[in-house]
Amino acid sequence: MYRAVGVILAACFASLLPAQNFIGAGGCSGSNCHGATVAASESASRIWGNEYAIWSLNDKHAKAWRVLEEPRSKRMAEIIKIADARSDKRCTVCHAAGSPEKLTSDGVACEACHGPAEKWLGPHTQAKSHAASIASGMVDTKNLRVRATKCLDCHLGAADKIVDHEMIAAGHPDLNFELDTFTAAQPAHFREPKPTPGDSLPRVRVWAVGQASALAQGMRLLAERASRSWPEFAELECYQCHHDLLLESKRIERGYGGRKPGSLQLDRARIEVARELVARAAPDQSAALDAALTKVTSLVTSRITAGSEIAAAATQTAAIADALVARFEKQDFTAAQARAMAQALSTGIARIADGGVHSAEVATMSLDSLSAAVSGTGTQSSTTPLYDYLEHPSTYDPGEFVALFRKAAGALN
Repeated sequence: MYRAVGVILAACFASLLPAQNFIGAGGCSGSNCHGATVAASESASRIWGNEYAIWSLNDKHAKAWRVLEEPRSKRMAEIIKIADARSDKRCTVCHAAGSPEKLTSDGVACEACHGPAEKWLGPHTQAKSHAASIASGMVDTKNLRVRATKCLDCHLGAADKIVDHEMIAAGHPDLNFELDTFTAAQPAHFREPKPTPGDSLPRVRVWAVGQASALAQGMRLLAERASRSWPEFAELECYQCHHDLLLESKRIERGYGGRKPGSLQLDRARIEVARELVARAAPDQSAALDAALTKVTSLVTSRITAGSEIAAAATQTAAIADALVARFEKQDFTAAQARAMAQALSTGIARIADGGVHSAEVATMSLDSLSAAVSGTGTQSSTTPLYDYLEHPSTYDPGEFVALFRKAAGALN
């Protein structure tokens, strides 16, 4: 409890500090700091020591700004009337996050995740300085809630970091995120947490906190958009509109049965898997979450112009999700529970898949994460066919995906 209070107080004090300056990734590159060429042994150091080399050579974040120089990015900028994507704030706010204005070519640099280092760079090298560094502006990435929020700011969006329908239509990839899978996909520059009493499978806790955090932040973003400029089609399921109208098209079938043809559907990527998680890991909160989510999705479907009502319902849902984040931060997840969760996803996959291709992506990443946590290895070969299938979203067929998913889930025993 005291550590949680300390984190909250440190965050509050940090928010009262004057704006801090970025020093640039080069400030972390000293050979006695994070710029070694090889990792130190765990017995010799609590850090690896070669974090700068890992980031600069192998991490895609370091190349994020250079992406803005590529032909696709230049064409996107031309379409949406951006003079130069390399300097326009709409692009650099994420593609050069953590880099000083004069060093935007560093891309997404150290301080994007760890906070502007002007005040804590020197002191953080001292023993037992972590709390003081956080109070000086360092981001506490050891705290799962803080880490998830920091990642989601760019990988999902925030009030000042927006990928909207205009940008997606111009060619920007739409945003979808799963904390544990994305973390595992990056070259690690930190020591993986070991199982401890009360945290049997750290990766499953990361996954659970990430799911609840994505739901909370997604609902806050929806509320922000609904209260200002609505409707924003980036919040909706893309392929309800972007599909062909041939008789044999599987997508056209979604307009019948219990769904009114032409009615709009909220993007359920951050909803359906989270529902399964809460039903199994926090069943006493399942009914409240289901009711809140049903209200949001129903308003979008039946009253798309009611922006203020949608915003209010989304804000209420975000509060429920925030409470779940706090719960999952402390909850133990065992191998048996991880297997049960994967089985629950398999049982409910038809509903999840019907949410659209983005919902299917989150289910795939979740199965991969749970399987990797149980096996203690990396990306699972059993999920490879799922990733391959989702590479072609325009041909997505929920029924085909369901069959593939259940086969992959069956490999987890």
